[in-house]
Amino acid sequence: MFASLRLDRRAMVRLLLASGALAALRGRAALAEDAYAGPFVDAHAHLNWDAGVTIDALMALYDAAGVRSALLFGYPWQLSADAHDRFAGRIVPFLAEGYANALHPDSSYVHPDGLEQLLTAGVVHGLGEVICRHSAFQLGASGGYYAEPANSVPADHPELIRAYQTAGRFGVPVNIHQEWFFAEELERAFQAAADTTFVWAHAGHGPAETARAVLQRNPNVVADLSARTPWIGPGTVLLRPNGTLDPAWAAVLDEYADRFLVGLDLFAPAHYQMGYVSQLVAYYRGLLGQLDPGVADLIGHANAERIAAFRQA
Repeated sequence: MFASLRLDRRAMVRLLLASGALAALRGRAALAEDAYAGPFVDAHAHLNWDAGVTIDALMALYDAAGVRSALLFGYPWQLSADAHDRFAGRIVPFLAEGYANALHPDSSYVHPDGLEQLLTAGVVHGLGEVICRHSAFQLGASGGYYAEPANSVPADHPELIRAYQTAGRFGVPVNIHQEWFFAEELERAFQAAADTTFVWAHAGHGPAETARAVLQRNPNVVADLSARTPWIGPGTVLLRPNGTLDPAWAAVLDEYADRFLVGLDLFAPAHYQMGYVSQLVAYYRGLLGQLDPGVADLIGHANAERIAAFRQA
């Protein structure tokens, strides 16, 4: 009785063409073939005490997925320092505080003497991710439904400005999370620490034109493209459903090729799985493969290596 429901191959092709599905499949196949194959640096990596993962496990995931090295945000900072000791040349250790702890009385950011000691000793080579203005969120299944409430720390708080300026004196970068609708406040921070290199996490999860304007006005700022994927939320995605790069973003990435980084932003315990990591790396390699090869190399690894000085790690 089901024979009448079968379609021959030509009929199926006609249906796919009519619906646009075949074009999408062909597009994805072509993107996979053209994916960026160069070195890949994860410029937004977390290692938290409660994530249930060791640095050895993380590096095994990186090795399997083709990730060469990482800027690692350790919470507490000893985790990233120890990771650097084990994998010098592949890990640049950053000093991170907990999600809501940037201005906590025990935060290293608000204790200038202790911060200077860590930087003088070369124990950490960067600050962040400094969590400032962050919307409440809940991840989907791929993130184990991990959730956090909103966080509302002013990016230009005087005590944080002092920490940024300290980082600048030591020539180390600061990765800062501030959503794009607070860009004006964020730019005040950038300008108050003009000698500091900032990495604007996730490009603020904002539109391409906002990223362009912020970069144009602030030469001490680069932006990472972490957490701009379908697994985080539809409003963050840089690729269209058929896998092609959004034209507005393609233009900004080309125009500011030396000002962008890629990152995986693994932080929820459920993230540290081979399936999830390989999907993320494939997503970003597909994105980079649609750019000029020289631009892809800069964003894929060279910009991160320049600002974080792996050669000194």
